[in-house]
Amino acid sequence: MSFVFLCLSVFTWLKGRGRVAGLDYWFLGFGFFLIGMVLIVIRRFIPEWISIVFGNTAIFIGLSFKIIGLLHYLQQYNKRILGYLLIYNAVHITLLIWLLFLPDGLKYRMITISLYNVMFGVLGTWLLLAKAPKDLRSHTIVATVFYGSYAAIYIFRTIRSFSWNRGNDWLASNDSVESLIIGLVIILLGGVAVGEMLLVHGKLELMLIETAKRLNETNRNLEEEIVHRTIIERELQSSNKELASTQKEIMKTLAEVVEFRSKETALHVARVSEYSRIIANGLGCDSDFVSLLVDAAPMHDLGKIAIPDEILNKQGLLTESERILIQGHTLVGYNLLKNSDRPLLKMAATIALEHHEQWDGKGYPMKKSGTEISLPGRIVCLCDVFDALAVDRPYKHAWTTDHILEYIREQQGKIFDPDLVDIFFKHIDEILSVIKSPLGSYHN
Repeated sequence: MSFVFLCLSVFTWLKGRGRVAGLDYWFLGFGFFLIGMVLIVIRRFIPEWISIVFGNTAIFIGLSFKIIGLLHYLQQYNKRILGYLLIYNAVHITLLIWLLFLPDGLKYRMITISLYNVMFGVLGTWLLLAKAPKDLRSHTIVATVFYGSYAAIYIFRTIRSFSWNRGNDWLASNDSVESLIIGLVIILLGGVAVGEMLLVHGKLELMLIETAKRLNETNRNLEEEIVHRTIIERELQSSNKELASTQKEIMKTLAEVVEFRSKETALHVARVSEYSRIIANGLGCDSDFVSLLVDAAPMHDLGKIAIPDEILNKQGLLTESERILIQGHTLVGYNLLKNSDRPLLKMAATIALEHHEQWDGKGYPMKKSGTEISLPGRIVCLCDVFDALAVDRPYKHAWTTDHILEYIREQQGKIFDPDLVDIFFKHIDEILSVIKSPLGSYHN
């Protein structure tokens, strides 16, 4: 069970490392706790004093790391706390060693160990109740309950230990209540691991909210345009049932904000979606896939929200550093979307990452080739390039239809999936009808 909790702690650490404080200490805490539990479990096979002293010392260190991690998470840590914990641990370890030499030392060791664990549970509960920011309270409930329950179990054990009369050999006592307590403690520590996962989720959620606020502050001049585009979006939703949900509205708005910042054609993302629908249907993809693709495709350039305006809209040649920064929009978009388990956002994350990969492996950012690139990524790559060439941009005029189609044929098997190019030309009339419709601005 302890090993399972260590695995949960590893998962939590991987999910929030580098972004949430305290995770390293939580991970180390379960590591030391696992070592301590192993030493206690194998007491029959090693000298008892090694099991008692080193096993409980490892557990004390593990619980201390848990508290230190919680303090870092809540931004309450200072160096004096480490000194207090070192003194507290030294006192308890010294007591454990001294009590080994007393005839009825087990009783007092049980009291000492129980009081240590009471401190762990009470301190964790108090920190979560008194020091957690209000915005995090809904995410701290589970961890608070398990810390509090942990303290309550050991308060009960402390009181019970004062009347211990089953001798000085804990294993030989076969006390069923003690066994139940230890089982509950292990379960509660598992609950603490789950609580930590929820705390990480809460902090990451707040970070996203704060990021959204900062973006809002730095893009106040876009407010009127966003309102205007929201109105257009709602009008489009009346003829597009796939965009009926709130999630789809938010994604579409974000995509259009990116397009507005880069001064590209306002309805670029809508056209890319329609081209993607035509090609996916031409491939014979099932309706659920097509629906997800159409809704996810507008998010392909979400990462451009992190690119400065002076680089995003530069009309001259880019420097090498500027080109690398622009290319980084694929990873930015992917990282913004990747943490969701929803199928729509997962596909949008994949498209954001892969829509500049090329069939011959010369694209970016991962240098994937062939079918290593996902089907949605390959489809949006073709549609995005076609639309970029077919409409006017601040830095270029639209290409003629013949020029575009010649270029796409030339890049079949190089930039583009050969099979998708065949489908593209098979349905070229439908595709051109989209760009010549009210969604387009193409008249050459």
